[in-house]
Order: sequence, then structure tokens, then C-alpha cells
Amino acid sequence: MNKTRESGSHGASTLRRGLHILAALRRSPEGLDVPGIARALNMQRTSVYRYITVLVEEGYAVRDQESGLYRAAANESQVVGDQGLSVARLAPAMRRISDQTGDSSFLICRIGSDSLCLHREIGSYPVQVLAVTVGHRQPLGVGAAGLALLAALPPDEANALIEQNAASLRSYGHMTASHMRLLVQATRDRGWSAVGNAAVSGVLGVGVALLDRSGYPRVAVSVSCILDRMPSARQRTIAELIRREVGSVA
Repeated sequence: MNKTRESGSHGASTLRRGLHILAALRRSPEGLDVPGIARALNMQRTSVYRYITVLVEEGYAVRDQESGLYRAAANESQVVGDQGLSVARLAPAMRRISDQTGDSSFLICRIGSDSLCLHREIGSYPVQVLAVTVGHRQPLGVGAAGLALLAALPPDEANALIEQNAASLRSYGHMTASHMRLLVQATRDRGWSAVGNAAVSGVLGVGVALLDRSGYPRVAVSVSCILDRMPSARQRTIAELIRREVGSVA
């Protein structure tokens, strides 16, 4: 057998094992740990760990931070359905935020290595940021809410996502992985995100992540407007407003 054929055979075998793990997760909606997957598929634990790590990094599986169990990731329609309660609960607070700021507010969740817009409220100021619509996806971190989510993730998980999105980031204001890491660190230091000229040119957004009971980020809310309307003092004021409004209902 030539080297090309051997390489193709090995690649197919690797793909098959990954698909078997994914199928096992789908058969167990309550979740499985690494030993459970290894027993179910008669695989070595070290091999299972390598495969499941890749599946999580690529967005095909998720790990529950509280239980440590792995589950198959939901597709986009399932994510939107599961987040319906978040939209219903947070939409009134977002309406108040947009009324008070005059600017557009956004509710964002994570899907794999991307951010997904779940809801948008429009403000009263004559110039609104409307490029991001409900259902819009982009690499996690290029928008203010996505950056807030990314920065709130465990460091290893955040770093893996940045590396995964490195090539895609260049399409957003020539963003690089190293610049994204700086933005993530700045967000962690101040407690809220601020990013401009990335997702939309000439626009700056401020975002705050909302954590679940285990401290894991599930959704984030942001406010975006043209750069001239977002000096540093107003950025802090808006971050505090988001915290105050969504904190009362989160």
C-alpha cells in the first residue's frame, strides 16, 4: 500500500472514531464523562480525551462545567429554541437600556466558536447600528457581547477558540489572534468589554456577560453606537447600566 492510501485510511479511521463518540453522546442526552465514553465504545481513555477535546473545540460537543459531563452540541435552531427564555426574560430590560441610551442593544449567545444574535432593540438616536440582525453569526470576540462571553470563559477554553478563529478574525478590521488576546485580558481587567472598528467599521460597542449559577457565561448584552457617541466615560456608564438592568432579571 502506498503512503497516500495509508494516510487516507488512517484519516478515515480517525474520522470514524470521532463520529462514534459523537453518536454515543447523542444517545445519552443526560451526558457522559470520559470513562463512560471509553466503556461504551471500548476505547482507551487517553484516546477518548483527545477526540472529545477536538469535538468541543470545533463546537460539536459541550462540557458541562458543573457536572463535568459531555453532551452533543445543539444545532443553531436548537440553540435559539433553548434560549427563548433568555429572550423573553431580558427583552424588557434591553428595551429600557435602548430607551435610556438612545442606542441599539443586542442579546448574544455562543454557538460553537461563533456568537449568535438572539434579540435586538433599537434606540431613538437618528443614527443606529443595524448591521447585526437577529440570527447573525460571527467569530466569538469580534463584537462587544461576543468579546464579553469570550473573556468570561475559562482561559484554556478561550485561548483554544481564539486559535480556532485566527484565520476568520482577519476579515474583521484586520483583527489578529494576538490582538484578540489583548482585548480579552483588558475585558477581564475592567469587568466589561469595549471593542470598536471590528464587526462594523466606525462603531464601538460595550458588552457585559451574564453567568449561570456555576459561573459559566451563557449570554451577553451589549450596546453599540457610532464612535463619536462612545467616549470612555460613557462606555463605563453604559456598562454599569447594562449590569443594573439585566442583573435585576438574570
